[in-house]
Amino acid sequence: MSLRLVRIDDRLIHGQVVAVWLRALGAQRIVIVDDATSRDEFLREVLTLAAPQGVPVEVHGVADGAVRLIELAAAPEPVMVLARSPRSVLGLRQAGVPIDVVDLGGMGSGPGRKRLHKSISVSPDELRELREIEQLGTRVEVQIVIDDRPIPFRSIDSGK
Repeated sequence: MSLRLVRIDDRLIHGQVVAVWLRALGAQRIVIVDDATSRDEFLREVLTLAAPQGVPVEVHGVADGAVRLIELAAAPEPVMVLARSPRSVLGLRQAGVPIDVVDLGGMGSGPGRKRLHKSISVSPDELRELREIEQLGTRVEVQIVIDDRPIPFRSIDSGK
């Protein structure tokens, strides 16, 4: 499967993604799936410029992203998928995108959010969405940086 990494990270493209994950995975394309980002022309341009030269960046809403990722999953090109929230990944899974593992990267804190692990905080809705993703057969793991050992979401989800 060419979907090398599916990562939920509210920062999308940033230093850790560009400098470490992309290179370590050998990914040749970044696909961002987020409805709000796909409608923001300025943000789409900034994200495209943030990627290393020669690495194409595609930004899609969930519906279009699902169609594109099903296509890319069957192709040989290694792809990194980034989403801002669990809702986007849940939508992809519900649309039939084959995702074996989802990595939780940075998800910021704030009012109404519960800290799960280090830099990962979730709202009650996001917690429910992560559980739904797992119920659909996709393993959810926390691996903030590539050198960390993946931590199963189930082991830090106090609701199970």
